[in-house]
Amino acid sequence: MSGYAKRLHGKDRLHRIVRIRTLTLGSLGGVTALFILAGFAAQGASLKPLFLPLAGAIEIGLLMAVVATALAAYFRHLEITHAAGDSHRFLLAREGMVRAGWAAGVAFGIGVLLFLPTGAQVAGDLLSDAPLSVPVPGFETRFMNFTSPDTLGLSFVRQIVVTGQPSSTGNVLVTVTRDGQGVASGWVNGSGDRFVASPIPEAAPRLASWSIAMENTLGGRAEVAVGLQKGAMPGLFTVVPFLLILLGGVNVAWWFVARPIRDRTKAAAVFAGGVETKASQDERFYVEYATTAARAPTQEEARPSHPAKASVVQTPAIVAAPSRPPEPAPRPTEVAKVPAKPATPRPKVDTPDALVGRAEALAGGGQLEAALASYDEALRMKPAHVPALLGRAAGLERLGKKAESIDAYRRVLVADRRNDKALAALGSLLMGERRWREALEAVDETLRLRAHDGTALERKGDILTNLGRRTEALGAYNEAYDLDPSDDGLAQKIEEARVDVPGLLSRALIASASGKYAQALRLFDDILEIDPSNVNALIGKAVAYRRSGQSMRAINCLDLVLSIQPNNVAALLNRGHILKAEGDLDGALEAFDTLVSLSSLDDEAWAAQGDVLAKMGRDDDALRAYAEALKLNPGDELIHAKVRELEESRAMTADVLQEISKVKGIGPSRAKALSDAGFKTAEHFEFATVEELTRVKGITPKIAEDLIDHFQRIAPAVR
Repeated sequence: MSGYAKRLHGKDRLHRIVRIRTLTLGSLGGVTALFILAGFAAQGASLKPLFLPLAGAIEIGLLMAVVATALAAYFRHLEITHAAGDSHRFLLAREGMVRAGWAAGVAFGIGVLLFLPTGAQVAGDLLSDAPLSVPVPGFETRFMNFTSPDTLGLSFVRQIVVTGQPSSTGNVLVTVTRDGQGVASGWVNGSGDRFVASPIPEAAPRLASWSIAMENTLGGRAEVAVGLQKGAMPGLFTVVPFLLILLGGVNVAWWFVARPIRDRTKAAAVFAGGVETKASQDERFYVEYATTAARAPTQEEARPSHPAKASVVQTPAIVAAPSRPPEPAPRPTEVAKVPAKPATPRPKVDTPDALVGRAEALAGGGQLEAALASYDEALRMKPAHVPALLGRAAGLERLGKKAESIDAYRRVLVADRRNDKALAALGSLLMGERRWREALEAVDETLRLRAHDGTALERKGDILTNLGRRTEALGAYNEAYDLDPSDDGLAQKIEEARVDVPGLLSRALIASASGKYAQALRLFDDILEIDPSNVNALIGKAVAYRRSGQSMRAINCLDLVLSIQPNNVAALLNRGHILKAEGDLDGALEAFDTLVSLSSLDDEAWAAQGDVLAKMGRDDDALRAYAEALKLNPGDELIHAKVRELEESRAMTADVLQEISKVKGIGPSRAKALSDAGFKTAEHFEFATVEELTRVKGITPKIAEDLIDHFQRIAPAVR
């Protein structure tokens, strides 16, 4: 049963992918560190004197970075595939594209710069120091010591150039040694003479102590200039840029893979607040116009104007332009005073907050559909409006649309990940749907925000109990009880959590297998008293009832399991076997059909279905079921024997049916009834009695006598 217990929990692939990715990339980082340390050891790295050759470490790190980037892209694609919704997929794809774009740009930029033909020469010139003037008195020796490569192993002395200065009059013998061993020597006899030594090959990165001895063999004063021309490690301009460009290429490839996913899921992200949208000015004017009711004219406006005042105050009209300017109207001697019209109030424009207030009023009056429409209108104006998102989620929950409500609460958390109401409601809904792992994540997020929330701690204990993690559940209950010691319900849960349910279950199963059914049932009841929805205990109790001959009680236990988990494989298998033993072949076949549809790779389910079909006389269907079982388990001798028996029985039945059809009164239904009763061969009918045949439904004594007479007459011919 422990194998079936792993199927009790739902969607955990996304978290499993994250854990596998973390473990894989962490292991890759550890392997990279080991390789770098091995490279340090091979190149003679030391702490005193400090020498850490980073050139090789950079190459190893970039190579592993290429591998890690490819693996990270693969795992990110798996995360996108198994994400909870399009909004989550959009965020993952967009984040991956941003990172890939930055990484590719940096990698390509540095790689191209290092690939330039003059890159190594320019780097060497930047690293080289100006020549140092060294005076050498007559018959004396001066030394100049240095180490190469440098401390980080990125540059080395490529050439040593000793040049005689204009005031030099001596004869200088220059000797270059490495770790006390002579490497090169030469003379600088006067002004302008040069001694050039290239004692260090480019492929020798190991640290060494170098010394330049300058001995003046004459009595005059000599002066020379010593220049150390440096060069960068060649791998920095060959292998490193290649790896950088390869790294950039991997990031560009992932960018092109993620782009269609981002475009496809962009609409969902807009609704969830992932993308801000702006309405154009024309759209805003249209909304104002469409949402403002037309104002009816007042009585004063509807009343016709006085004739005496008509010449003074006239309604402007649109007329065609005259061919010549009209003559000015005569100025009235007295202007009538017209009362000013009251200012027309500016049409009120709905805002998201106003729409949310209207929706809350509608929801309070029980008009949930209208409230949802108002929330949707607010979200159309501002997709990330948290009160509208929260109200819409609560409305969907009140309508019983739990799946949509869960998605809506997740959208609230996308816009405001610290929203307490959304976290609490999401955890409650997920617990009601028995999605324990997702509910645990929601409760953990609540506790990260408020570590001393007693309700959240109690919920965490309930979830952990249902997940079978009773020790952790006990810890959560104890924390909640410390916050509220007066809660008797928590005290009861603590006592129940302290019971060793796995130990009781193990003892009950052992007792059931040993034939101690009363003891087993008592132990199962102890478990169910603490945890009424413990599926393993219910199935074990059903098995104990079946073994003790109490089939109906066993079926009741299995029905309770299927009410909790409709697709429980163990419950369906046991229910089918019990119904088959009780003779309810239709019920057994229904159970095995469901089992086969759920677990098509279970040979035991196919074999059980074949047994029921064979008992029902559906030989062709039974043979097909046995064939599926043999595909999964070709070496099952029991199924092979059942197939052979069924085929032989069918062959004999065909011969007998031909003879039965010659007897008056035997039709297909009576022939099938005789076959189901076990009368399949000629010998069965020849030696049968009238009483035995009349026990078969539809067989009268006259038909029974005719059958016996017929087969007794043809018996010699058949033999």
